[in-house]
Amino acid sequence: MCAAVLATEGRAVAGEGTEPRDDGDVEHTVVVGVGGAAELELGSGELHPGANLMVEWDAVEGWLELELEASVLSADRGVEVPVGLLVKKPFRMARWAELMIGVGPEVVTVSTPATKASYFGVELAVDFMFWPTRRVGFWVEPSYDVLLRDGLSHGVGATGGVLVGW
Repeated sequence: MCAAVLATEGRAVAGEGTEPRDDGDVEHTVVVGVGGAAELELGSGELHPGANLMVEWDAVEGWLELELEASVLSADRGVEVPVGLLVKKPFRMARWAELMIGVGPEVVTVSTPATKASYFGVELAVDFMFWPTRRVGFWVEPSYDVLLRDGLSHGVGATGGVLVGW
C-alpha cells in the first residue's frame, strides 16, 4: 500500500497525476501510521520494544485532533498491549511539519507468566509529523505515562514510523 501511495505521489510531483499539486499546507482529515514502539519503565528500568499502529482524525480543523493508538510490546516472556486515546492540539510549524501536544486515558493489558491483568492510566505525548510528500510522511511521538499498577508506575516511551494521510 505504501509503495502504491509513493508511486502515485511521484507522478503528482512530476506533473503526471490527475490533480494539480497544491503548494499550500499539507492537511489531512484521517492519518494512519504504522511503526515501532518502545517504553522504559522508570521504576524498574525495564525496556519494552515492540510495534505500534495509530489512527488520527481531525475532530475540529486546526484546533482538535483525536488519536487512537495501540502497541504490542515485549515483556518478561509475554506481552504488554497499551491502548490509548489522545486528545491533541495541533500547531503548524511549516507547510510540511506539525507539532501536537496531547493527553488522554490509557489501558495497558499485561499477559506474562507472572501477571495477567489490565491497568489504567494517563498518557502525555508530544507528536512531530513530517510530510515530505502530500500523502506520505513520518512521525515520532515521545510520551510519558502514569499507570495505576501496584501503586503508581511511571514510564517514558516513544513511537514512530510511516504515515499515510487523506
